[in-house]
Amino acid sequence: MNPKEELESLKKAALAIATKAKNENRNFTPEEQTDIDAKMARIEELRGIIAEAEKSAATLAALDAMAGGRNIDGNAEFLSFGKSFGTKAVDKLMPIGQKSLAANSSVFVDVELTPTPIPMGRPATSLLDLLPAIRHSQPAYSYIRQTVRTNNAAVVAPGAVKPTSTYTIDKIDGALSVIAHMSEPVHRYWFEDAASLRPFMQEELAYGIGLAVEAKVLADIHATSGLQTQAFDTSALATLRKSITKLETFGYKPAAAVVHPNDWESIELALTTTTAVEYRGLPYDPVARRLFGVPIVVANVQAAGTADVISTGAVAVDTDSLGVLVQWTETSNADDFSKNLVRARMEGRFGTSVFTPMGVVKATLVDD
Repeated sequence: MNPKEELESLKKAALAIATKAKNENRNFTPEEQTDIDAKMARIEELRGIIAEAEKSAATLAALDAMAGGRNIDGNAEFLSFGKSFGTKAVDKLMPIGQKSLAANSSVFVDVELTPTPIPMGRPATSLLDLLPAIRHSQPAYSYIRQTVRTNNAAVVAPGAVKPTSTYTIDKIDGALSVIAHMSEPVHRYWFEDAASLRPFMQEELAYGIGLAVEAKVLADIHATSGLQTQAFDTSALATLRKSITKLETFGYKPAAAVVHPNDWESIELALTTTTAVEYRGLPYDPVARRLFGVPIVVANVQAAGTADVISTGAVAVDTDSLGVLVQWTETSNADDFSKNLVRARMEGRFGTSVFTPMGVVKATLVDD
């Protein structure tokens, strides 16, 4: 079996042992503990193998994406910090058979990677829904960025000199940055009395990490030289359409447009208040939140009056193979232990790869 199949098989086997012990209301036997330890060690080893394989595949596919603005990879995965992430964190902190939160405990929870960006017909709720994710085994990594694309292919007469096309690429050194935050102190017994408190707090912490990752990705994109720009032209709606045209002119396929909530409100109100005749046939889908066929991401981390139209395969989100660290402690300061208070900390490492700056258009949606 391949590494992914072996990983799933080991996880099911370990769960079966844990379930048996739980049903019999007992701890692991020495033999079971040895078996579990061996399986967990192999699971971690397989995760590293899979991460390395995915990294290589993603790098090769990214180079392929530069050629035609295609998706980075048919098997691309996308970061998710949804409800299931918080549930996984609780499951690891509260193993089967354990009935209370273990203070001063820490675990790495796999960053959830979903095989599809968003379900068909639903709006994207985050830029991370639409940017493929790449895992790295080390915090420092490198990737290839295309900075120039000049196609000079043409019909050539027999014996004539063939034209030269220019596809300039640079090697870019990247590094993962730590993104972290902590919870406020919470009375320990609240966790004992309210079973939903643990997943709630971890879902909130995960939501905050997701927002910070999204903000970092946008900041990294804006700090990259070579982006296309689009000045305000007539209206926000017209400006977005012209931004899409700029990508299409270079042969890129638009994947998403990121706008601030206030700007999207203005665009939608303009669409609903203008006469139907004027906008008849306009490709606008309010349910899936698509404009001109392009998914619209409404993000508070985007600057008001600015939009980013990003092509398929132009940008990816980087993370490590460890996952996100979730740690609970009652000794973060002198008062917590004496007052029976517990705090949580969540952190992970993330980066941004901008493969094709020309595949991003930064647009101004307001007339200065």
